[in-house]
Amino acid sequence: MPQTTTYTTDRDCLMQAVAELNRHGILACTALVGTAPDLHGRLRASLARRFPAGMGSYAFWTHADEHRFDPAGTLTGPLALHCSDDDVAVAAAAACRDAGIAVEADERAATLRVAPRRAARAA
Repeated sequence: MPQTTTYTTDRDCLMQAVAELNRHGILACTALVGTAPDLHGRLRASLARRFPAGMGSYAFWTHADEHRFDPAGTLTGPLALHCSDDDVAVAAAAACRDAGIAVEADERAATLRVAPRRAARAA
């Protein structure tokens, strides 16, 4: 799908990817308070209660990683995007790339490293 809107900051681009995941039925959350293992458990339990026959797909980053954004919304270092499983990580990586954000697999299962966008070079 061609991108029709220009997003100016890393945060804008990441929020576009979050919106895309949500449109596909993957609960994508931003800046959740808690540790990643605790949040995985809470999200799994919440989705199982709300949608017992659902897939339980989700992605999130923690509030502790919010410091990786500067006040202008630029990522100053890699951000961990935690996913419910490897299939969701594949979808999240595609949504990020479509929004103009580079991602790579982390050494942890179903976790992506979201990289800061490179500044456009002057002509």
